[in-house]
Amino acid sequence: VAGVKTADKEPQLTIETDAALQCTPVGQVSAMGSRTVASFTRKRSQELTQTRPKLNDSQLKNAIVQVLRFPSQSSPLNFRILRSVGDRQYPTKSYCVYAVETEPGIHAIVTRLTDEPLTSRPPRSGKAANLYVSHQSADDELRSNSMVAAMIKEQPETAFYAVDTRGIGESQPDVCGDNQFTRPYGSDYFHAAHGLMLDRPVLGQRTYDVMRVVEWLREQGHTGIHLVGNGWGALPATFAGVMCDEVQQVTLKNCLTSFADVAEDEDYHWPYAIMLPGVLKQFDLPECKQLLQEKGLTERDPWGAQDGMKR
Repeated sequence: VAGVKTADKEPQLTIETDAALQCTPVGQVSAMGSRTVASFTRKRSQELTQTRPKLNDSQLKNAIVQVLRFPSQSSPLNFRILRSVGDRQYPTKSYCVYAVETEPGIHAIVTRLTDEPLTSRPPRSGKAANLYVSHQSADDELRSNSMVAAMIKEQPETAFYAVDTRGIGESQPDVCGDNQFTRPYGSDYFHAAHGLMLDRPVLGQRTYDVMRVVEWLREQGHTGIHLVGNGWGALPATFAGVMCDEVQQVTLKNCLTSFADVAEDEDYHWPYAIMLPGVLKQFDLPECKQLLQEKGLTERDPWGAQDGMKR
């Protein structure tokens, strides 16, 4: 087609020796002092830890808003009362589930545990409330997490709520197929990647859900919130605890020790959805936890860089 004369047969091949093909003295770059990408990340994280300016409380809150990319305007806190699906073997005799619209079209699923039958608005008791932020499923953890049962037993007069933020538990998507939520390229990764591409990190979105649910509880008449975060839920609970004046006490179980630990571990085991671009240039989790000491922070069994995919 090109008008070029083609060869009738393959030319004779010359098999080169390894020595002739090597572009380094011994054929390996490791012997020349090469470094991995992870080593550059580790070094940069360590530099930022040493050089990052210390923020006061107001500056830290402003930095959280900047890094987590909260919406600039809030919408009305509409909510729906969902129908019960029967006995779920929770620590209380009854429960009621609400879908709280934290952003237009986005709902956080909130479960109110109670011994009295309830299929209506939350009672306007004016009392304090515990808000549990789930790890991967409030429904499962309300049955299996001993900390939940202990809190209800020790504080029977305190209202107890649990929340699944967007993409967690009751709102877990299956856009990449069935039962692939925690797989390397499943729906949680898929949404996290799109969140970063659209400059709305998923951790910021989930933190915003918690903040809006705290605001909703205030609208329902609760005067003080004890925020309890578990596992993945401990991260949005940390940031919401810093940002929300209504939160008077914070308990974190299995919370990440620091973003620096993840950045400096070549084989960390945490989901992509916790990544916050540029966070270490501004602050790290220990600064947030230090501020939460003013709210009676209790931290139990913190998780390191290798622990984030535990159930």
